[in-house]
Amino acid sequence: MKVQELIKLVNDCEVPIYALCWLEDYFEMPELVAEGIERDAHRWYSIATNVYKCEDGYVGVTGAYESFSEMQDWLDIGVTCYAEEYIQIETITYKRK
Repeated sequence: MKVQELIKLVNDCEVPIYALCWLEDYFEMPELVAEGIERDAHRWYSIATNVYKCEDGYVGVTGAYESFSEMQDWLDIGVTCYAEEYIQIETITYKRK
């Protein structure tokens, strides 16, 4: 799947997608290369981005990532997922041996 195809698929979906975990239910997604990045935590839920590797680049899909309440459904959060093109940036990091 190409970048623009995936973006159009997610953004123009007739049925709103309210959680990142729903993507696999709706579509055959490309390879997941990063999960839960750019997390924005709220009191009862968090919003984050999952990044997928397409044939010609990367797509980030942002939406509800975690729910911290057993009383709340994904629809209650009220945030629909959206997709946009991403780029890969390689970095170097260090940790204790």
